[in-house]
Amino acid sequence: MYEMWAEQDPAVTPPTVVWHVVAKDDASTSLCGRFLEPAQRVVPAVDGSQSAPPDRYCDPCLVTVREAMTAAAR
Repeated sequence: MYEMWAEQDPAVTPPTVVWHVVAKDDASTSLCGRFLEPAQRVVPAVDGSQSAPPDRYCDPCLVTVREAMTAAAR
């Protein structure tokens, strides 16, 4: 089972939210191998009250999920 983890991406200006995928049994590292700091976690507003650029998703994390789902379907 997986869950999503949002954090600010300092690689772009202005910083935007990037979503990583983490395994529920080990939330310290994302599937792409990035070490996740709890202090860096972001909880985006869901009511649309903040104007912000669109969220981004970590491609390497999503590729890993896709590969796992494909393997499980075989």
